[in-house]
Amino acid sequence: MSKIDPEIAAFRRHMADVSRDFPPFGTLPPETTRQLAARARATLPNLPTPGVNTNEGQIENVSPPMRYRIYRPAGEVTGVLFYLHGGGWTIFGVDTHDRLMRAYADQGSIIVIGFDYALAPEHVFPTALHQITASISTLVEDLSEEIGSLPVFLGGDSAGANLSLATALVLRDTYSVRLNGLMLSYGVYDSRCENASFNAYSSPEYMLTHDEMIFFWKRYIPEATSRTHPQAHLLAADVHALPPCFFTIAECDVLADESHAMAHKLQEQGNDATVRVYKGATHSFLEALDVAALARKAIADQLEWIASKS
Repeated sequence: MSKIDPEIAAFRRHMADVSRDFPPFGTLPPETTRQLAARARATLPNLPTPGVNTNEGQIENVSPPMRYRIYRPAGEVTGVLFYLHGGGWTIFGVDTHDRLMRAYADQGSIIVIGFDYALAPEHVFPTALHQITASISTLVEDLSEEIGSLPVFLGGDSAGANLSLATALVLRDTYSVRLNGLMLSYGVYDSRCENASFNAYSSPEYMLTHDEMIFFWKRYIPEATSRTHPQAHLLAADVHALPPCFFTIAECDVLADESHAMAHKLQEQGNDATVRVYKGATHSFLEALDVAALARKAIADQLEWIASKS
């Protein structure tokens, strides 16, 4: 079992301390859970990005209507990144991931568009997937003067990585939007939750446990027999002809093995899949970008890859 990076460990201890008095999330109404999760994230440092301007909008032609936020960097723009936050399909949103999306826009000179997609259990699979695929198509058209011929990327962390890859499958088959790449951070690809990394890293010390992942799957897809759907259980999907993918894998993460398996499957089916493993990193480690050099290194690697595919 690997040792956690000291700065990531300090981040984990901070998150544990600020949420110490919270009741178990499974015992609370969903909206209360989200409020508490957001309160905990609001205690993290937030380094300034004065060159990044933001504005919000709402996509009305999806059900339910979906809020989005656009981050525009100062100076020349080199690409567009649609970003899908993590949170087990049940918590978080553009506000909890604001720091990360600002960093991508600021450091990568890219427009970042973050989606507040519909959350479970109020909205189960495939509601969010349908929202996201339709919204990307809509915004690429509505922002055509600004986006023009810029390369378009799609990415996300954890459940957001799952939704990113699922969206790419739908766009490949049904939409005209061409993606230049997928940026997939410690993603969810296997609904079975049965592999060695679950045995090795299933404790609060590593930010995500086996029981929490099972809870998230049950919220997202209540009917057990439906969890093998290839747009959710992505290891069962036909993944031919997808855009290049960059896998950010945290070594000390219950999801590490399924990330490796997903990357291997993509490569077997002829796709360009780049894998980077971050030693001593836990699930959610990118959220430590303002306090941990390892998180900043991963973000720099991601942006370097995006630049290479632009």
